[in-house]
Amino acid sequence: MKNILVPTDFSTSAWNAVKFALHLFEGTNCVFYFLNTYTPEMHSNRLMAGTVSSFSESSKAALSSEKGLKDIVRKVKKDFKNPLHCYKTISSFSLLIDEVKEAVIEHDIDFIIMGSIGGSDDESIYMGRNTVRILNAVNNCPVLAIPKGFEFMGSSTIAFVSDSNHIFSSGELDSVLTLATIFNSSINIVTIQHKSSPLYELQKLNHDFIEQKLASVSHTYHQLTIDNNIGASIEEFVERSKCQLLMMSNSANSYMKNLCRDFVVERSKFNLEIPIVLIQGVENGVTLSH
Repeated sequence: MKNILVPTDFSTSAWNAVKFALHLFEGTNCVFYFLNTYTPEMHSNRLMAGTVSSFSESSKAALSSEKGLKDIVRKVKKDFKNPLHCYKTISSFSLLIDEVKEAVIEHDIDFIIMGSIGGSDDESIYMGRNTVRILNAVNNCPVLAIPKGFEFMGSSTIAFVSDSNHIFSSGELDSVLTLATIFNSSINIVTIQHKSSPLYELQKLNHDFIEQKLASVSHTYHQLTIDNNIGASIEEFVERSKCQLLMMSNSANSYMKNLCRDFVVERSKFNLEIPIVLIQGVENGVTLSH
């Protein structure tokens, strides 16, 4: 049984992530937790605090959140009719980050799946504020970010990027193995090699461990030598290899962690048209300096 958390703001992008999650785990027993948080606008006037008006605004936001979640469950049951799936809702007057972190622990969540952006129409943004905040705040659960408008087509090949200065833990690789098994996919294990920092022994240790962990699924090794633009090199490899899913570490010194230091990730810095899975292994993995 898998427990899947799907945060939603009821946007088209969020519904797309819901559909992806349901398709991805179509053949797996799952509990889906659809989560919406709300923070009603509070009046700045001290005289309004605690008044009927403030209470009314809070009640409206709560009702809207609960209705939106019920509508999602109703639509999912109508469109998908999967006996392997059951659905629960979480509506909370809380900050999204706080509620996500609490839900991951309370419900033993295996994956978080969400749209890479919410309702924004800004085409220059690859990953929006809420997604970036969750990536920065959650360090004990993999996060799948689904591009706006992406249509699920299954996956025959997964690109798994292994930075040469990060040793993966067994827990981190569990999510790679799980998705490869569900997708019945082969894995392209891509080692990023920085020209200025050859770490051949470390790479060998990493490969030996990955080899043992992923022995049950088809996989091949590839190496990318990077001068400066890691993002462009990864994008080129994914396109050339026709990969349908990208998995990367979000460990302390990883490329994605550095990108997510900003409020959003702009397309000028990183831009893929396929879902990306960020493995949150900060506590379990070991990162070595160059």
